[in-house]
Amino acid sequence: MNRYSPPLIFIHWITAILVLTSYVTSGDPTKGRTIWDFLIGQIHVLSGSLLFILILCRLFLRLLLPVPVVKAYNQSLTLVVKASHSLLYIFLLLVPVAGLLELYTKAISFDHVIIELPQLELIQSCLLFFGNIHHTLGNLLITLVGLHAINSLWHHYYLKDNSLNKMTFR
Repeated sequence: MNRYSPPLIFIHWITAILVLTSYVTSGDPTKGRTIWDFLIGQIHVLSGSLLFILILCRLFLRLLLPVPVVKAYNQSLTLVVKASHSLLYIFLLLVPVAGLLELYTKAISFDHVIIELPQLELIQSCLLFFGNIHHTLGNLLITLVGLHAINSLWHHYYLKDNSLNKMTFR
């Protein structure tokens, strides 16, 4: 198999949209002074929440559906590719969780437009730690995503291999 299945391709591009949406709307959703600030905060929390759910679905589907074999030019590069994909998945899961925990350091409960996020009874130091790293993890994630995109374009336009076509609709 040399292509991803359509559900995985669809989830990949929705993930990209949600990551960019979360990044563009980043900020403190509890400090909205205007209706615009409130809306931006709601979009940020919603996109992060959806991103977390979507990544869990994506990981589950990767177990069920066949995926292309990673073929790099040598074994070391194959390990780098697999490690970078693993890092992307780890950050795609950690950033929303850290964001939720950061939200709990600023508000006891958060009324979202769609749902009310549950109240957590966690140790305040744990909340502060994860809350403080949400911004850093988000920046690392967007850096990884950027490198991932640049690498895909490099493969497509310079190396002229089939890497990018594995994740596009025909």
